[in-house]
Amino acid sequence: MHEFSICRDILAAALEEYRALDPAPKRLKAVRVVAGGMHQIIPEYLATAYGILSRDTPAAGSKLDLVIKPVTGRCRECGWEGEIVPPFFQCAACGALAIDLMQGRELYLDRLEVEDHEHERDQGL
Repeated sequence: MHEFSICRDILAAALEEYRALDPAPKRLKAVRVVAGGMHQIIPEYLATAYGILSRDTPAAGSKLDLVIKPVTGRCRECGWEGEIVPPFFQCAACGALAIDLMQGRELYLDRLEVEDHEHERDQGL
């Protein structure tokens, strides 16, 4: 289950950003992560890992929002562009195996939603 190691890094980044906010927020409400399909993350496993790893941290009880971006590519033979279903990197138009990935490898912390002492705040990163 590679979701635990991915989640550990996501949580570390989220907590670092949270602690850097000024003024310090009351609590962390939600964390949004964008992941490319190449990571083959199983959302339920990531949510379970997040619940376990966030215990006893300022992220305890916060929501993890996962946005999965599809894997897309461009064929070097015919120029076709479109979605690819890993692990088969074959052009849907001409069948060539000469595909350059355009999207699908990303993995980043996108937003934090925090609650201030007086109101809520959405912190884009």
